[in-house]
Amino acid sequence: MRNSSRTLACALLASSIAFVGLTGPASAETAPASPNLISALLTPASASEATEPAPPPAETDEPTPKPKPKPKPKPKPTRAQKVIKWASKQKGDPYKYGANGPGSFDCAGLVQYVYKKSGKKVGRTSGAQLKGKHISKSKKKKGDILIFISNGRAYHSAIYAGGGKMWEAQKSGTRVGKHKIWSSGYVVRRP
Repeated sequence: MRNSSRTLACALLASSIAFVGLTGPASAETAPASPNLISALLTPASASEATEPAPPPAETDEPTPKPKPKPKPKPKPTRAQKVIKWASKQKGDPYKYGANGPGSFDCAGLVQYVYKKSGKKVGRTSGAQLKGKHISKSKKKKGDILIFISNGRAYHSAIYAGGGKMWEAQKSGTRVGKHKIWSSGYVVRRP
C-alpha cells in the first residue's frame, strides 16, 4: 500500500509544480520541491516494498477438464474363437491325403494343425481325435471336433463352425471350406 501512497504523492507534487509553473515565478511559499525530495518520493524504502504480491488467479466458471480414461484392453480370445479363426485362414487350401499343413491338408491334418495353432495338442488321425471330452450333439459349440463314424470306425473329422456348418478338408479334388454337416453319423469331442 505504501507504493500507492507514494504514487499519489508524486502525482500531487507534479501537479503542484506544473500549477506553479503556469501561475508565475516561484516565491518562497510556492517554490517547487527540491530534486532530493522528488527522488525520495519515487524511490522505495526497501526491496520488499518495491514489489507487491501478485493477485490471486482469476476464477472461471469452466470446469477443469477430466483426463480421458484409458481404453479397456480387448478381452483375450477364447480357444474356440482361436480355433475358428485358424480354420477360416486355411480356406481354399487343397485337400491332400496325409497332409497336415501348412498349405494342404487331409481332414484330421486340418483339425490337428488348427488346434496346434490355437495352443492345444490333438491326435493326428480321426481315431486319435476321439480322445477328448464327450459332448452331446445338442450341446456342441463352435470349435468342437466332429468325428464321423461308420461301422464303429472313425473315418473323418472336422471343426464345428456353428449354425449347422463345419470347417473341413473333405476329400481329394476339394479345398478347405465351411460346409453344411452332411451326415448325422458323428460324435462331438472337446479337447
